Amino acid sequence: MLNARKREESTMDSELSYLLRLPKFEHFQAKTIAEACSLLSKHKGEGRLVAGGTDLLVSMKRRTISPKYLIDIKSIPELDYIRCDDEGLKIGTLATIHDIESSPVIRERFPLLADTAHQLGTPNVRNIGTIGGNLCNAAPSADMAPSLIGLGAKVRINGTKGERTIALEEFFTGPGETALQDGEMLTEIQVPNISPHTHGVYLKLPARTAIDIASVGVSVVLRMDSKNVSDAKIVLGAVAPTPIRAHKAEEALKGKAIEDELIEKASEIAAEQSKPISDVRGSADYRREMVKVLTRRAIKQAVALSH
Repeated sequence: MLNARKREESTMDSELSYLLRLPKFEHFQAKTIAEACSLLSKHKGEGRLVAGGTDLLVSMKRRTISPKYLIDIKSIPELDYIRCDDEGLKIGTLATIHDIESSPVIRERFPLLADTAHQLGTPNVRNIGTIGGNLCNAAPSADMAPSLIGLGAKVRINGTKGERTIALEEFFTGPGETALQDGEMLTEIQVPNISPHTHGVYLKLPARTAIDIASVGVSVVLRMDSKNVSDAKIVLGAVAPTPIRAHKAEEALKGKAIEDELIEKASEIAAEQSKPISDVRGSADYRREMVKVLTRRAIKQAVALSH
């Protein structure tokens, strides 16, 4: 009996050791954007970009994905920056989550992004993980996406055929899937200047606890005209195949004075527009109810910031 148990434990240890090992791959160190795009084009469907690797390497260890080629872009200096100009904020794809969390210009002019970044993962993850990786991983639960969409962000995409810019809202096409084509990479996130009297709040469940990823995320961005809502963005994360705008809930708020009854109505509409699934992090019914709760809280907090 004891020997059988030892054999079973040995087998389990061997399987765990296998899962923790990366599958075989060939490594390239790209020095320029053009070189990275060329390598992606050459190894169609079998090459992946890597910088921080906080998502990619975990997925590879779990055998969720097994790319044959890893293209390291950490040595491309023109991809690592945060700057503001007359048009707004520009963030290079290699900027880390910690960079965004601690950036003085973001904390002053785009505080929603700094607060959202602070809620992402552990300090170690934020120090290593990049904004480009967070978005290109295209997880429905990606923390940065709802707030960026709420602020009207766009992304610049470079490829072997040239450059294009699309709304971040259009970038996500499904779980783990983006609008990137063969030979293309995300190079910059662009956020327009925020209109006066505009405030945003991002809330998630579970509230940040070390390693938990969001089972529900809600970002609310409101522009107030006296007591009335002149514009509203409500973006839901982790409750649909991609981050989604709750358009009907937004329309319920626009042009109206904020009252408890109106907040409750908009929150209920947002919950109705969500499309959660049941998984290990919660049932669909629970997550739909939490959309209502978090939307209600986020609207109230955004209104409070305007006073």
